[in-house]
Amino acid sequence: MVIYFGISVILGILEIFAVSQGIVGIRGVFSNNFLAMSKKGKLHASAKFTEDCKFRERFQENSYNTYASAIYRTEKTGREWYVALNKRGKAKRGCSPRVKPQHISTHFLPRFKQSEQPELSFTITVPEKKKSPASTPAKPKVSLSVPQKNPNTVKYRLKFRFG
Repeated sequence: MVIYFGISVILGILEIFAVSQGIVGIRGVFSNNFLAMSKKGKLHASAKFTEDCKFRERFQENSYNTYASAIYRTEKTGREWYVALNKRGKAKRGCSPRVKPQHISTHFLPRFKQSEQPELSFTITVPEKKKSPASTPAKPKVSLSVPQKNPNTVKYRLKFRFG
């Protein structure tokens, strides 16, 4: 499973791999570092995979995933510390009281690695308008070896706009 971050350019690819049932590790593909959470709730990169790098993955009802630290939580209440990003993409502290599984800053949408790029266009055929038979004279049918493009086919290219 791969998560893509970025708007028009891929800024970073994170690979999510299973450690045990419900526990995952998150690795940066280009940096080859692991995402880790410190005992103060701060997210950081780690060169080696340690206990700090283990996260509990949960699938939410809205098709998003949340990732909570597998070992750190609030001592008094037992509330889990989640991986969260603010609106500018900067990491929030997991121990913050505002970082909850219901908050959209903790929701991530994983994408599975695709072997080929998806086609970002589609073709539709516009139905022909019927012409009255009296206005057009009958033409003899001649077969041509050159394939002609159907004038009723329209190709649309998808455009993405962000911000």
